[in-house]
Amino acid sequence: MARKRISDATRRKVVEDCEAGLSKKKVAEKHGISVTSVTRIVKEQGGGSPAPEPARKEPDTPDVQKKLSDVERRIRDLEEKILYLEARKQGKGTRV
Repeated sequence: MARKRISDATRRKVVEDCEAGLSKKKVAEKHGISVTSVTRIVKEQGGGSPAPEPARKEPDTPDVQKKLSDVERRIRDLEEKILYLEARKQGKGTRV
């Protein structure tokens, strides 16, 4: 089945709506086309929603460093406990 031709004006409006932040589903409903067509048009036109900003790295304040150290210590403790329980389960005694 042949596809219905989407006008250049509609294509421009689709890209504008996507860049404005509307969801592809809403854009498709607004212009009477499929979500797949919206995706294809945006991809062809090089438009769409702007790239997300990279996450900002917070400075390592003493408080953050202490929390990180506490978490790392807790991970080591849990790993030791896992090894102990696995050894006990296999009947190898209680010493690790």
